[in-house]
Amino acid sequence: MQIFCIWLGMQKSFAQTEIFMSGSPGFSNNYMVETWDNTNGLPQNVIFAMEKDNHGYLWVSTEEGLARLDGASLKVFDKENYPIMPEQTYYTFYKSPAGIWASADRSIVLLEKSIQKAIDCTSITNNTWIRAVMEIDSDNLLIGTDAGEIHEWKNNAFSTLEFWKPGVPLEIKSFFKITPTLLLVGTNRGLYELDLNSKKMKIISSDTFVANKIFGTPAQLFVYSQDSGIFQLEKDYGMKNVISPEKIKDLNVSSITVDSRNRIWAGSMERGLILIENGIVHRFSYPELKNYSVRKILKEENNLFLGTMGKGLLSIKPAKVKQLEFEALDQKNIKSIYQSEDSSIWVGTKADGLHRIKHGQVQTWTQKDGLIQNNNTSISSHNGKLYFASNTGISVLDMESGKIIDSITEEDGLRSNYVQALFKDSKNWLWILTRQGGMHYLDAQGTLHQVKLSQEYDYTRFVSAYELKDGRILIGSMNEGLFWVENGEMVLRQELPLTPGENVVYCIYEDAEGDLWLGTHGGVILQKNGNFKAFRKIHGLKSNTVYSMTDDGNQGIWITSNFGVQYFSKSELQNFKNNPEENVLVSSTLYNQQTGLPNSETNGLIFPAAIQDYSGNIWIPTVEGIGIIDPKVIAEEPKYPVNFVWDELRIGEQQSPIGEKVEIPEGVRMFQISFNVIDFENPSQYTLFYRMAGNGDSWLPIRDQRQLFFNGLKPGNHILEVKILRFGEADQIYSLPIHVTATFVETLAFKIFLGLVLMLFVYFVLLLYFNKRMKIELEEKVVQRTVELRHANEKLQHALNEIEEQNLVMKQLTWNHSHLLRAPLTRAIGISHFLVNYTKYEQLEKTKEELEMELLNALRQVDAIVKDTHAKSEKLKKQ
Repeated sequence: MQIFCIWLGMQKSFAQTEIFMSGSPGFSNNYMVETWDNTNGLPQNVIFAMEKDNHGYLWVSTEEGLARLDGASLKVFDKENYPIMPEQTYYTFYKSPAGIWASADRSIVLLEKSIQKAIDCTSITNNTWIRAVMEIDSDNLLIGTDAGEIHEWKNNAFSTLEFWKPGVPLEIKSFFKITPTLLLVGTNRGLYELDLNSKKMKIISSDTFVANKIFGTPAQLFVYSQDSGIFQLEKDYGMKNVISPEKIKDLNVSSITVDSRNRIWAGSMERGLILIENGIVHRFSYPELKNYSVRKILKEENNLFLGTMGKGLLSIKPAKVKQLEFEALDQKNIKSIYQSEDSSIWVGTKADGLHRIKHGQVQTWTQKDGLIQNNNTSISSHNGKLYFASNTGISVLDMESGKIIDSITEEDGLRSNYVQALFKDSKNWLWILTRQGGMHYLDAQGTLHQVKLSQEYDYTRFVSAYELKDGRILIGSMNEGLFWVENGEMVLRQELPLTPGENVVYCIYEDAEGDLWLGTHGGVILQKNGNFKAFRKIHGLKSNTVYSMTDDGNQGIWITSNFGVQYFSKSELQNFKNNPEENVLVSSTLYNQQTGLPNSETNGLIFPAAIQDYSGNIWIPTVEGIGIIDPKVIAEEPKYPVNFVWDELRIGEQQSPIGEKVEIPEGVRMFQISFNVIDFENPSQYTLFYRMAGNGDSWLPIRDQRQLFFNGLKPGNHILEVKILRFGEADQIYSLPIHVTATFVETLAFKIFLGLVLMLFVYFVLLLYFNKRMKIELEEKVVQRTVELRHANEKLQHALNEIEEQNLVMKQLTWNHSHLLRAPLTRAIGISHFLVNYTKYEQLEKTKEELEMELLNALRQVDAIVKDTHAKSEKLKKQ
């Protein structure tokens, strides 16, 4: 019970419902303030209206547009991105079952996950503007103007509310619905009741009463009048004064509201907040508000939202990580933390010495009190004494007297004055690990011993220690791996699969199955059955430098690094250990400055780098203070279910809200689907995965983005699945049907048609090919035949020429021979004639013999000419 008393002494109050108020009696300062302004997504820093829609989104209105917050990110709705908006600035919100009706000067829009519809009201706002809007039933609105008129919007048309006839000029200030057909109208000339059933109106106050705002619940109604104060409206419309106007002169009427306990909240026009409870006015402020006034307030059980004038939106909620409230430790660079047997918490610092927290008080020791040095590296205790290690030795403090009584340095047997770690084992041995191969221990009697090591480890730095379940001691080093020690003797040195820059063993953890997890500068190294497996950033670590691993004794392991504290469920680590895949992603929850840690950079190269106290709380040293986590809160069942919302389908520049399914138009292949997990308490508790169901695909991790991009999704029906792990445990799977419409060219009919066309095309191609080939072959034959004919013609021509020449020669020859033959033939014929017809030849003066001889000679002459002609003709043939 002692640690419980310490805890109560440290904290003023951890009551969740009162945790938001600072500087008021009975309230704790353990809260977180998150600011949303124009540096991180808000369009502009002046908030006019603020409300949550039925999906859980928080909507705020600014001069430069609307913004929607899901707890982790803002989305802006302005005229540039959403042309459906008639105007840029909306001044009042009214929440209904349909959503939030937001009114500008001359238009109204319905907000529910997105901008669902817009109503142009210019026809009823000539020379005036909208002051109030209220939903009567679905798509039936009442709209009040500054000119005192009330208009009804029904069936997409405006009409004047006929029975609204106040009889005096006035201004509409506010509406309030008591029942679906009974409402109140606040004006500057009295408070009125409207009965929509009987279509009657009546004034229920004096016409001099200014009803600036009607607020509360139908069971607990309040009316604020700037001149008269705040009144509680009773059932008979009697008014009971709650607060006089003198006490709330600086109240901002636009901010006034009530919470679930019917306490009245409001912003001050001057500074801070006003809380009215049981007739008492409380005023308080947050340092983050400075001098900014609050225009809008939304108070929930565990969240307080403040819309300001110039500061943007402030989200105030209980810190998941608590902080100490001791001035002596405020924003100090914290080193090792230790809890001694008497339940005292001992805190070492970088430059401010040693501190003890006991019974709600802090006691400090520095060099002035006898410490060797104010800088701390490790703390432990032994036999009623506290050992405060530094880089110049160990200071020994008697815990009973509170006095520093001794020191341990190289002169007393240490290998080095730079002490890296102190660790007490189950045998009451205090291990002292130093640089220069210093592995020592004080035995149960307090005698200093040094573990004998070979000379090769003379310059080794030993930085961490751990006792296994079987009593063996493991010593972690820098660049030399892991040392196994039994009964004060080193029995084994184990090398690790790390590079020299990574080979630093900051911490050691043995799980329930006896496997070792080593926090190093290169991630977490798992040793299982003699094999090593690295767990790094790719698997879900925020940093590959791991300073501590703390088993909370329930369901998880807490790991510290330079980016805060990560919670891993044991089931997720078991999944990593047994999963053969190299890139398996492990779910975790991150705790950093956004959840209350003093600084996201936790301290390392100290020992221990985190502790779990006797009550189960985990203490985290950071460079700006101590963070304290209660793991039991994590082990509890979540109070609220996951609020997962399919958000928007975006195709090109067009966006539309997602309903029960998504229809992708014909021809569209690139589109984006966005979604949100709405959580204003701890958005970092979720890990998300997605896949297309039925394709056999494994789950793919969704990092910080909340949009999924698709390109080339095949036509047909698909189911997009998103799986959510909460605190490392599987929670739910959300499905979204997606139908991708096929174009005509993607239909089966077109494919059949295309197949036939292709077949015909192939046929005609082949036909053309063979025709062309035949044509080429014919052309080749024609060419060849032409060549042959040309050659034949040439030969024929040559032959003709030769014949002609021969004919010419023959003619010449014939002519020549005809002339040559004529003479001898004529002579022979004449002689023959004489020889036949005449017997006497005296007239010829020749004898018969002489004539016969001349005949013979003539014939011989003819024979010679014939032979000559034959020889010449033979010669022509050869030519």
